[in-house]
Amino acid sequence: MFKLIKVSVAASLLVAGMATAGVPSGRNFTIKNTNGSVSVQRVWYARAGESGDPWHEVMLDYAIKPGTTSNFTMGEGDVCLYDIKVQFSDEVIQTRGNINVCRGDTAVVT
Repeated sequence: MFKLIKVSVAASLLVAGMATAGVPSGRNFTIKNTNGSVSVQRVWYARAGESGDPWHEVMLDYAIKPGTTSNFTMGEGDVCLYDIKVQFSDEVIQTRGNINVCRGDTAVVT
């Protein structure tokens, strides 16, 4: 009987481990700058469709040059959809909505 309980507990732990193994750790998104002449100087994010959530600025180590991409990690959490806003070096601002950071979506800006 004791051996049967040990086997059942071991099987339960194995199944629980498999259930969490496929869960992605962290949240991220990519910005792809397809503009041919200006770089992205500033990036912000806010929860998608939430007017009460203020824009949060991402600290860039360097500008996102024309024709390049940059990846950002947002840490843990249960919110997946965010709006992303960028400002180019010519001061033009663009916003991309409903970027799924749990899936690692790309915001293409031009």
